[in-house]
Amino acid sequence: MYTFRKCSEVDDTITFKAFTDGFVDYMIQVKMDEEFFINRFFGIEGNDRELSYVALKDDVPVGVCLGGIKTNEKIKTLRCGGMSVIPEHRGTGVAKSLMKLHEKAARKINCKQLFLEVLKGNDRAISFYKKLGYEKVYDLEYRKWSMDNVSSLKIDVALSEKVKEITYDEVRKIKQFDYTHIPWQSCFDFFKDIDCHYYGIYEDGVIVAGCVATNNRLFYLYVHDDHRLKGYAKALLNSAITDLKPKVLALMHANNSSMCTFANHLNMEKDKISQYEMYRWL
Repeated sequence: MYTFRKCSEVDDTITFKAFTDGFVDYMIQVKMDEEFFINRFFGIEGNDRELSYVALKDDVPVGVCLGGIKTNEKIKTLRCGGMSVIPEHRGTGVAKSLMKLHEKAARKINCKQLFLEVLKGNDRAISFYKKLGYEKVYDLEYRKWSMDNVSSLKIDVALSEKVKEITYDEVRKIKQFDYTHIPWQSCFDFFKDIDCHYYGIYEDGVIVAGCVATNNRLFYLYVHDDHRLKGYAKALLNSAITDLKPKVLALMHANNSSMCTFANHLNMEKDKISQYEMYRWL
């Protein structure tokens, strides 16, 4: 007989074991120690122990479902930040029970929808989520931009001078006119606690373009519709790569034509791994 507990009711070691044992045969090899797992999944990933559950069989962890609230789309949403069952206990109803608890938690705190990411090609998981009422909505692409042949971008000097290093609060103002879909791991709530550099361009005292990056990842890049095709995006990127001197910049984006064509223009290489974002309205 299986029992289910909130992750807040068990030691973190139990949650960690359930997660790593459940992903032992995952399409992407999962290797991490417990400290990294806790700091990551109950840190910037936004999961909450009160909204996450473990399944146990004779006090041995056999499954887990992590959950955390996200509101970056202005809709209170419970995100499944990871769900797994160890191989020998699959097909027993454990996964379904965990997801029922996940849904129950969402309804209790008045969330309007459920959300998760799943790897393309993980057909068993996709089929499972569809049976629960989830629908594929967005495609997520992962890219790598190698700096081997990019020491700097060719930018007009006057345009380069428009780029200023700014603050998190300044770049967040761009969301007033940016209505594009931003993946969870590239949104403002995700990177606000990461040591990022923020760049912006102002016109007539109003911010019209912004970029958020570290020395290995490009989190965010956006230019107001009225200022596109003027080199603003390249100017922002040029400042980032000049200051941060990355060897490779990783990037993820949803199925957005502007971002896709711009990334292709700069020869940002597509990763073999891609994901779907799936939603379920409550």
